[in-house]
Amino acid sequence: MLPGMQHSQQQQEQQPFTYIFVGRRNFYLLSVGDVLRLRAVCTWLSDLFGAPQLRQRLGHSLGTQAGLRRTANGRPTIQLLTFDDEQLGVAELLAAVCVIELGGWGEICEVIELAGQCGCCQLPVTLTADDLHQYPHKTAYLAEPRMLSHLCMVGRHINFGNSVTFQLFQDGERLRAIRDQDGFEFDGFVGDVYQRHGQDHNPPVSSRITYSEDTGWVRLGGRYSIVNSSVSSFAKGIVICHFRDSHQTSLTTKVIDRFAGNDRLHTLLRQSPHAPVEGCTTTASRCAGTVSCRRLVLTDSSHPFVAWITIKDVYNTFTVSVDVYTTEPDVSDGVGVAFKRRFPVTTRLARVVLGPVVSAMVFDR
Repeated sequence: MLPGMQHSQQQQEQQPFTYIFVGRRNFYLLSVGDVLRLRAVCTWLSDLFGAPQLRQRLGHSLGTQAGLRRTANGRPTIQLLTFDDEQLGVAELLAAVCVIELGGWGEICEVIELAGQCGCCQLPVTLTADDLHQYPHKTAYLAEPRMLSHLCMVGRHINFGNSVTFQLFQDGERLRAIRDQDGFEFDGFVGDVYQRHGQDHNPPVSSRITYSEDTGWVRLGGRYSIVNSSVSSFAKGIVICHFRDSHQTSLTTKVIDRFAGNDRLHTLLRQSPHAPVEGCTTTASRCAGTVSCRRLVLTDSSHPFVAWITIKDVYNTFTVSVDVYTTEPDVSDGVGVAFKRRFPVTTRLARVVLGPVVSAMVFDR
């Protein structure tokens, strides 16, 4: 027998449990529940599932769970979410492993990526023990819709400036966002709008929160509350609204027959708000009364600018307004030059989303 094989056999005989579960991939086959039960039943196993092993497990989970990383345009993979694991104790490490391995981080990571593009956070967002302590135990974490639980932990890392973040506040049975004061509530919505496409983990919510450069964060007036297709759409809409009114953007707008180009605009407004749209990195849908609106984000973190399309019903007509926003630098050398020549990359990205017929109406006429 070779010396190395003899040493390996002795190691298995002396520490069979350690050999099976620590330092090998088999360790990752244990669920968090298995780890907790083993720690509770066999106190001598605590050292085998201590902080070093849990940090290793957390790192593995962060690298393999879907939605936590993005690869864009052939550039290096971008990590969107991580933990300050060196500052976490064993209890917090167990909680971190638990929430990550429960999965479903795709929606909040779309919010994080958009917020990163808009300058509201540094990527990756790094969660801390304070974020994990938003929920006292797993049961409380699971009692909320998943996207809401994620936003509760991540929100305070989305910074709008002037010490204002996307922090959530409990107000009795209701939640507030951004400011802990009247008018900043957002509520679950029950009704026909978006219910056909509703998701239990990411439900529709209504809110009147808005931002403008002149007034800052305020409660929107008007007859109707804004109904967002989901919690994630609500969050993305807030990020875009703040970015639009706090940055210099360029805009082109057209009003177009909703059925032009093989019903392209009608389809974008009426399809499931959760359906991915070719050419978009993410979308956000909402409505006020019978007027539907959808924002279609064209850029990702690999672009040096932010661009999106807003399509919205024109009330009581068969037309749709199409607004293309961008912060792409103007490459033209004169006033009065067409949008497509001033902002060629934005135009190219938008054409993919709008299709040839609608694109021609927006950019070529």
